Amino acid sequence: MKTDRTTEELALLEHALEFLIPKFRESHEIIVSMLDFPRSQELRFADLGSGFGELSKRLLLHFPAALVFGIDDKRAIMEKTRASLKEFDGRFIGFERNLQNISWTEGLAPLDAVASSFTLDYLPEQEHQRIISDAYHVLNPLGRWVSCEFYQATDARVNRIFHDLEIQYVQNSMQKGELTREQVDRLSRSTLLRQKHHVCRLDEKMDWLRQAGFKNVDVPWRFLNLAVVSGVK
Repeated sequence: MKTDRTTEELALLEHALEFLIPKFRESHEIIVSMLDFPRSQELRFADLGSGFGELSKRLLLHFPAALVFGIDDKRAIMEKTRASLKEFDGRFIGFERNLQNISWTEGLAPLDAVASSFTLDYLPEQEHQRIISDAYHVLNPLGRWVSCEFYQATDARVNRIFHDLEIQYVQNSMQKGELTREQVDRLSRSTLLRQKHHVCRLDEKMDWLRQAGFKNVDVPWRFLNLAVVSGVK
């Protein structure tokens, strides 16, 4: 019974993510667009906190010769993602690894890009900063880092607007029938969602990238408290 409840919760969460996070799909499109490699090139990417494989799938579709390594520490989610990405004939390789352990990089080098979405803001800031440094060392020269996370805005008004928008976004999804009240209530009790966030400021994240050695550090896309940050080795 517990396994059934876990499976149901995972299926619900996978379905609901795009209705819980404003600009969820758009942010992934920007991440992929920042990877300025020839589409036919044989590339090696890592997707940190690959979750249900939304970003990994976009990478596999956009770069048909690429190999994508998904890194996630939740076994049930990784098993589900491996199954859903079977169509890519082994080009997705899922590793059940904890990013807070340096061994997450084992066997990945050399990489052409390290990407991540809505993952690293769950980690303590020291670990977040260390992972950036870890990534730098397994990237090829001119390899790229690109990630999207939530950030704490300097202006409190921005934080307030985004908070209100998140609530309105969920309410609109319920009005459209994309989510039910029961599903939202279940998600609010989900142990997968109710994890502590360690949200840094955007300028801090950019400084961490520069300190690790990345150049051309920039913010190609931002929507209130969401931002894509990129850098080149």
